[in-house]
Amino acid sequence: MLIPGQNKLAEPEIVAVPRFETLLEQFKQAAIGYIAEGDPAMAARVAETLENEAEVFTKLLEAATVMLQAERRHKNEQIKQMLAWWAKGSNLDAKVADLGLERQTIDPGDPNAFPPVPPEMESDERLQLRYYLAPHAPAAGSRLHYRTEALTLSGRARVLVETPAPGEVVVRYLFEEDEWPAKIKDAQARRTAPGQVEVRMLSRETADGTPSAELLDAARAHFARNDVRPETDEVILDAAEIVPYKIRAKAYIHPGPDSVLTEEDAIARLQAYADQQHALEGEVDPSWVYHYLHEAGAVRIDLLEPLEPVSAEWYQAPWCEAIELEVVTQ
Repeated sequence: MLIPGQNKLAEPEIVAVPRFETLLEQFKQAAIGYIAEGDPAMAARVAETLENEAEVFTKLLEAATVMLQAERRHKNEQIKQMLAWWAKGSNLDAKVADLGLERQTIDPGDPNAFPPVPPEMESDERLQLRYYLAPHAPAAGSRLHYRTEALTLSGRARVLVETPAPGEVVVRYLFEEDEWPAKIKDAQARRTAPGQVEVRMLSRETADGTPSAELLDAARAHFARNDVRPETDEVILDAAEIVPYKIRAKAYIHPGPDSVLTEEDAIARLQAYADQQHALEGEVDPSWVYHYLHEAGAVRIDLLEPLEPVSAEWYQAPWCEAIELEVVTQ
């Protein structure tokens, strides 16, 4: 299954931009051809002019070609925003609405505070993941089904079918308002025994991702619903197992006044990487630590931790307890 952030997808051919030289030659031929329809002699003179790079008309045509390329790039970006794989912000909101999804509110903020605290909304990456998982929700019993249900906890309407009178059927859709879905950071499920499925959950409630007892109880109630749990499965909900680690390194940079900036930049890059891998089945590889430190300006690195990859199983999540970095001018 293709999942944004985990897989790479080549851009469609529709958003390809012709090379400048190719587009310029097409522009020249189009101009000469158009002029030749009314005045072949003038077309010949124009063709001769366009062979001279110093001519004003040649420069105007080159400028027009640059503008045409820029316009095509702008149109291509608009096209990509119609595709869920590349869509961002409100464009993504409109796309996921095709499947009846909406962006979750992580923290409602405080509009009455001074200054007002804006709400924290679900990230584009997480919303994209739920969009690609959504079609698998009806596939009862699959891993993706369980993961989708866990990530969209209580987001599904409760359907009640009643027959209050002979010949009358009433179907009601009840949407529960709660904050549970926004507290779930990740979830995975596996068949651990015949007729038994274990679902592990990672939470946003705590720094290391350990879900509260209340969140696990809400998940158990959700999976006990008749329209969620397959009759053949016993669903067991439990917390993700946290795998703690630290990033410790000594980075050497060239002489200069920027050691503090280098340290701040490096820590920010490493923290973003650690946050990205704080997920079930996450993996922290020393090679990426080297990569981000070099990106921040390090010319030599003494890595102290981790010296081996931190690889998590499906029920585990790596969690960075601390980033300790010493920047030294060599």
